[in-house]
Amino acid sequence: MPTDTTQKTSSKLATLTPLSAKTLVDQVVDAIVEATAMGVFLPGDRIVEAEVARSLNVSRIPVREALRLLESQGVVVSERYRGMRLMSVNIDRLEKSLKVRLALEKLAGGEVINRARVDPSVLAPLEEVLKRMHAAADAGDSFQVARLDTEFHHCLCQLSQNDILVRAWEPLSRQLTIIFGLSTLKKGVKSIVAEHDDVIEAIRRGDIEAFDSLMEVHILDYSRAVDYEKLVEQLRKLESRRKAS
Repeated sequence: MPTDTTQKTSSKLATLTPLSAKTLVDQVVDAIVEATAMGVFLPGDRIVEAEVARSLNVSRIPVREALRLLESQGVVVSERYRGMRLMSVNIDRLEKSLKVRLALEKLAGGEVINRARVDPSVLAPLEEVLKRMHAAADAGDSFQVARLDTEFHHCLCQLSQNDILVRAWEPLSRQLTIIFGLSTLKKGVKSIVAEHDDVIEAIRRGDIEAFDSLMEVHILDYSRAVDYEKLVEQLRKLESRRKAS
């Protein structure tokens, strides 16, 4: 029979909100990030709450909450008298973000390599993400490749079993999805996926030096090769021509 303590605990737990699927706010966040990664919104664009709500067929309340969440993660910025704007992607900001990311993922990679030497099966989740990334590339789905790119690196950090590292990396994730998404507009998705093949192969071999070298190229050199400011300018011109036609 349940004790009085058990009954009291159950009564308290009954007041907790049951876990559910993604909230409406989460769905709005995902929609804004996806649109940005696909070039619908461009860095520096004003994000109008009412227009987003109308497009998604939701009230303005979840949109407002979604924008606040994205602001806390640096994806949008609030400007006095000008409302919410999408983060700008300039060389200085990008360089700082990528250097932080590289340091975290080098640390994660070292931890994962040490774990995989003892038990290679720990790489299964990473291999599964890569498999889905190949399928998305074969289908020509650039946003899905960008999303899975972020998931691959998130998975790498999680496999390190360093929760502090993961918490430091996660705020960058949505910014990275947008950056990766923009890069797929310039780089072929097949080449992006191939980079990850090389990374996971270095992990399988237990070659930390090769892993670190590949990550520097993958995170810094390849990203530096894309002139994001020029790319955004080109996309703006294309959008202006489309509206004029």
